[in-house]
Amino acid sequence: MRYRLACFDLDGTLINTLGGLTRSLNAARRMNNLHPQTEEQVKTFINNGVVKMMEKSLAADRKHYDSDMKQRLLKDYVAYYNSHYLDDTRLYDGIGEVLIRLKADGMLLACITNKDDEPAQRLIEHFFPGVFDYVCGSKAGIARKPSAEPVERCLASLGIQNSEAVYVGDSEVDILTAANSGVDCISCTWGYQTRRFLVEKGALFICTEPIDLRNIMR
Repeated sequence: MRYRLACFDLDGTLINTLGGLTRSLNAARRMNNLHPQTEEQVKTFINNGVVKMMEKSLAADRKHYDSDMKQRLLKDYVAYYNSHYLDDTRLYDGIGEVLIRLKADGMLLACITNKDDEPAQRLIEHFFPGVFDYVCGSKAGIARKPSAEPVERCLASLGIQNSEAVYVGDSEVDILTAANSGVDCISCTWGYQTRRFLVEKGALFICTEPIDLRNIMR
């Protein structure tokens, strides 16, 4: 294999969480007397962490909200999502089989995501028990993607050089994360962005089906 380590984004790469994120966001919005938003809208709010997600959700209303509203929406969203994180959430077809094959090839597997660490850990354990060697979500004291810090921490923990690792993701945040970390990047089109968008954002290697990942990594 070309690499010793494959790092994966979570939402939009390993699992389709769009329905669950939309459900949770709209539950929080209802609690605060705000109108619901569509999956297509919510898709544009994802990839920079939950705080940015709430900010983008409120900004889409084109109204002025004070800081208290943002804090209430964030608190209600986190509470609801933590109790419903499996709702409307599923694996992308074929991704589980690909991970098992990569593991059998001797590759180390990591998940590095801007999703809060607690739900990220629970989702990985639920859908991929015993598969990943390293999992890191957003938590205090560690910069979020596209900072190189979470990837660099992963490489140091597993004893891997930058040239031995590849990052797989579905967004421009992932492309920037890989570039900032000095690792190769594979962009996938089954997530929340189109092939055209990813190319415009600088994607060099693009994968349209999970089954093709293994061939690209050889």
